[in-house]
Amino acid sequence: MDLSLLGFRGLREVYNVHPAFVHFPVALLPSALLLYVLGVLLKRPALNAAGRACLYLATAGAAAAVTTGLLAEDSFPHNETIHHMMETHESLAITVLAMACALSVWSFLQQDHRPRAAWAFLAFLGLANLVVLQAADLGGRMVFVEGAAVKPAVSAIVGDEPKGPKAASAEQPEQEQRAGHHHHHH
Repeated sequence: MDLSLLGFRGLREVYNVHPAFVHFPVALLPSALLLYVLGVLLKRPALNAAGRACLYLATAGAAAAVTTGLLAEDSFPHNETIHHMMETHESLAITVLAMACALSVWSFLQQDHRPRAAWAFLAFLGLANLVVLQAADLGGRMVFVEGAAVKPAVSAIVGDEPKGPKAASAEQPEQEQRAGHHHHHH
């Protein structure tokens, strides 16, 4: 391990800090759903309490992700395609935050250590999970497919070689078709 690479320099070099916050609701909402489903099915108050904790943390994470996302919107140059995707991503993220807030209030108003109307609660939490995963997919597509907020690196890594799978020759072995660094597992 190269200790000289440590020190959070990456956060100083990116256009914005939004990526540091987006993973909280993406991880914690499914965790809340899993724990609540188990808590309701198995009638375990401790699992419901753990689900509630994950839900509250997911709500706080969604608030941070939406806030940093709104601040990030104008922090990097982008084209119309990315802008269009960004507007939909923003709408989905605000929807997730609203749903998480509603679910948090619903969860707070519990009865017998479980949400009131538990099956309706679980259905709404499941829907919130679908929305957060769709927002995450769209965010990932903006970055990894369209290159949003990514400093140009591909040409620096692969040189002037043709890019993409269509550029590879049929005669070349698959390993040679991939440009850049190849990992050697020990």
